[in-house]
Amino acid sequence: VPVTCLCVPPPTSPDINELNLPKTCEIDFSDQDDLLHFRLLICPDEGFYKGGKFVFSFKVGQGYPHDPPKVKCETMVYHPNIDLEGNVCLNILRWATATPRVATA
Repeated sequence: VPVTCLCVPPPTSPDINELNLPKTCEIDFSDQDDLLHFRLLICPDEGFYKGGKFVFSFKVGQGYPHDPPKVKCETMVYHPNIDLEGNVCLNILRWATATPRVATA
């Protein structure tokens, strides 16, 4: 599953129709008045998951961008970053708790 498709548009986007999603992704807002809850369909056209259809649900909380969105894979899939309940376990979703590191030479 390409991580690049898991980007969450800011809730203050001027027009959701102007999103430039890859052709392998479709976004669905079941409630047009609630842009903080949506589903993303990803249909990879290459790689190990080619031909698959994967649905992810996004719940963006009121604390965004300081709090990460809740992302859940609704499609049963074996992937090292998705647990058996469909929770997406990526460090990028937990950026609020990440500690920046500085390398010195």
